[in-house]
Amino acid sequence: MDRRATVLNALSAACFTYANAVLACGYCVEDKMAAAYDHAVVTRALGQKHHIAFFHVESALVPGEATKRVLEKAAESSSGADKGSARVSVESATLAVAFDPQRSPVMTLQQDIERRLAGKKLSLLLLQVMDQPAQFSPSVSRGLRAQGKLAR
Repeated sequence: MDRRATVLNALSAACFTYANAVLACGYCVEDKMAAAYDHAVVTRALGQKHHIAFFHVESALVPGEATKRVLEKAAESSSGADKGSARVSVESATLAVAFDPQRSPVMTLQQDIERRLAGKKLSLLLLQVMDQPAQFSPSVSRGLRAQGKLAR
């Protein structure tokens, strides 16, 4: 009976740990998106019927302005990307860029940016594509409001 209780306790602990990890991932993604969100870029892009792609940058990033510029240049040099729309948060390893989906589907955009970053050994993980203002979850909206990036 003691062995059964020990196994059940271990199983319960594993389930709770796993559940917390899943919840943490969602909040992490939302935090990453909020870190690279720029309301003016989103408003302008959606007004042109363009989309905004949010990416996690895979690999360790060197902190600083130089890294930010490299990521912005790679994104904005890609076909279909809106010039001046790239936003980077080096601290959260996030890149956001507006693009014209008629000129470049998101997967083509991602592949083009990754090709430009290959020399730096960086790759991207697509977090979300935004094509409507209402697509942010309530927790992202709260985070954006707290950062002063979204009107109340």
